[in-house]
Amino acid sequence: TDQPPVSYICVNLMTIEASSSVNMDEKEKIFLEAEQVLNKSRGLSQRCSTYINRLVGEFDSIAVEINSLQQGIKTAEASAKKLQANDALYMLKEARNVIQGLGPGGDLRKFCRPKVPLMLRLLLGDKVNVVAFRVDQSIAIKEEYHAFRDRSAWYMLLGPMLLILAMRYTDVLRVWGHGVDMPHTFSPLIMTGFQLYLLWLTYFYLALALRENVLLINGSRIKKEWLQHHYWSAACALLMIGLPVYSPAVFIWCQNFLLWSCVQSIVMMFQNRYQKGRMYTRIALGKSSVMDVVSGESSGGMGGHLLLLYPMLFGLQVWQLAIGLGVAYRFYPSFLSNEGWLDAEAQGSDLRGMRGVCLVGIMFSYMAITNFKATVMTFLEKQRSARLKAASPMGARSASSGRMTRPDSKFNYKTS
Repeated sequence: TDQPPVSYICVNLMTIEASSSVNMDEKEKIFLEAEQVLNKSRGLSQRCSTYINRLVGEFDSIAVEINSLQQGIKTAEASAKKLQANDALYMLKEARNVIQGLGPGGDLRKFCRPKVPLMLRLLLGDKVNVVAFRVDQSIAIKEEYHAFRDRSAWYMLLGPMLLILAMRYTDVLRVWGHGVDMPHTFSPLIMTGFQLYLLWLTYFYLALALRENVLLINGSRIKKEWLQHHYWSAACALLMIGLPVYSPAVFIWCQNFLLWSCVQSIVMMFQNRYQKGRMYTRIALGKSSVMDVVSGESSGGMGGHLLLLYPMLFGLQVWQLAIGLGVAYRFYPSFLSNEGWLDAEAQGSDLRGMRGVCLVGIMFSYMAITNFKATVMTFLEKQRSARLKAASPMGARSASSGRMTRPDSKFNYKTS
């Protein structure tokens, strides 16, 4: 065979050497770029470490100053109360309000490592940090809480309303169709819908309590009565889920409870709509913190529309007490029977349903009494605060002069 010429072989060898040199240059270039990226990453990590150490040092220093200032306020308040110095008490109260969120830095107590509530420790653990130090992040958490309440109020109205209409339809068929062939009443589907509503209600109250615990750590002034009311409500909903759905006692309780839930949702809508506007007005006037939230459904909340809001709350609570005491009194004899405690109850017996409804009625009555007490205490607290402000010469001068401090659009406080 013909051999390739020597010149052809030399050209091929030169081409291979050239391509190899090009590959080596590209590899070296890529290696240099990777080395630069690695050096930048290390440098940025070192900067972050230095920043975190400096931030932790400043954080601890601020926390010490805040604790010292709070202790100083307590000592000064004790001295002012002994001397009955109303002016000094008024100014110390203003200083405490600044620490608790009326200043441009928000709630300063967040820097002092606040104690994590029990519910957050049970659900999230001890090491999870839910404190938001940026004011805009804290406000976003609060606004999401208000949006959740607004959405849930509509669900709480529409769901029970549909179930009530379906139950009324079933009752009409039973009355009119006695002794004749009736169309389907859809009772199993209706009671399944009621249990699904109870599941959602349990989620609602637990989610509400969880969000309020997070807001409490971030500076919102949320009363313990609100949280306890939501805990009891979730426990009551869980108890109702376990009741037999075909029990006549449960069916009687369902109708009363669903109707009451519809009225409660209307009261919640009123609170969410009107108290939010009032709350933002108080924030603009410097009377409330930017982290204050709309009050719970068991409280009258801040001033404004009291002539309508308080009668609605008192009426709802009295009705709740009447429903709870009514079913508890009606079915308490079921606990006097020895049947069903150590052995299974007789076939066709409704002891389990009657006993469960009686327990739910007792819990319902307890919540009504605690809600009524919280509403009355809120009203008396408003009256006491108004009298204290009117009796303080400092408060009277500030009210007569019309001067006040208010936050601007960036929550930086200035004199108007």
